[in-house]
Amino acid sequence: MDDLTAALAAHTPDPEAVLAALQTKRRKRARRRVLAAGCAAIVAASVITLWSADFGTPTAPTAVEGAKACAEFPLQKKFTTAREEGFSVVLAKGVLTGRSASDAGPVYAEMRLTDVRTLSGPEIRSGSTVWLRSDAGRDGGPVPGAPTGSLWARDGSLLGVIAPQSDDGVPADDGGPEGSYMRVAPVVDGQVVLSTAGCWLEDRPTHAFPGPLAEIPRSDSYRRAAESGFQTVPLSEVERLASR
Repeated sequence: MDDLTAALAAHTPDPEAVLAALQTKRRKRARRRVLAAGCAAIVAASVITLWSADFGTPTAPTAVEGAKACAEFPLQKKFTTAREEGFSVVLAKGVLTGRSASDAGPVYAEMRLTDVRTLSGPEIRSGSTVWLRSDAGRDGGPVPGAPTGSLWARDGSLLGVIAPQSDDGVPADDGGPEGSYMRVAPVVDGQVVLSTAGCWLEDRPTHAFPGPLAEIPRSDSYRRAAESGFQTVPLSEVERLASR
């Protein structure tokens, strides 16, 4: 209301346009917070310490707590939420560009996508860059209250959920960089590998995964995700759910 009042006091010619612009900015800011933190539907009392946007929790969740929270948000829910929020679900190959960014929160690493196939949502072009969350601080240790970062296949193959590019000039609320954000899961030999990295784990049996998988340097994501185990789901099933 203060912003609107100030805009009107400055003799803005179209009050409705001002209000619409404010609402658009708030929606974009909310979407970026949702993806940076996970997905809107899992920001609830039972999992707030896992996906808190400002990571104010003094201690990180245990592997059991993280796995339980992620399992309450299965693939179908993830993809339904992605469609409702205007996110893109893609299959692609990715490689880190070497750029990173961090403020008060976790380190983000920039990834360039190639061979992109958009399963749902706005089309993502090959050559696009996105930010991945490491859930590790600048000193290399895990951020208190954070999940277990990002993992993808060693050859770059991945499943990603990408938020729309922000153009409102508002930085991510946890100090993240400007740009699109992606939650990622590895794709290996026709299987999507689920784990607490990216909170992809479901209520399915876990098992040892021979790996190896790629991660953001110094994030320790593979070891932390392995504490809760890995699951594999046929890529064909994931494609069906994402495209439904």
